[in-house]
Amino acid sequence: MAKSTVTSKGQVTIPKEIREFAMIHAGTQIDFQMQKDGTILIIPIQRHISQLKGIIKSRRKKPVSLDEMKKAISDGAQEAMK
Repeated sequence: MAKSTVTSKGQVTIPKEIREFAMIHAGTQIDFQMQKDGTILIIPIQRHISQLKGIIKSRRKKPVSLDEMKKAISDGAQEAMK
């Protein structure tokens, strides 16, 4: 059983095994939900794919077309089969 102690500032360190299991990393937002039975759920907030747009800078100036994507996939599949 993983345990932690609340500091005087109300902070808690999430034990390593829990962080690894829940894929919680620095910057992960956490949602706290109180249940009617007194249980408190701690849920890491997963980002929706749409929130990831623009986090990686591209050296490419123009967007990639659908045809270019299909060709890259086809080329990659052919390379993998060699």
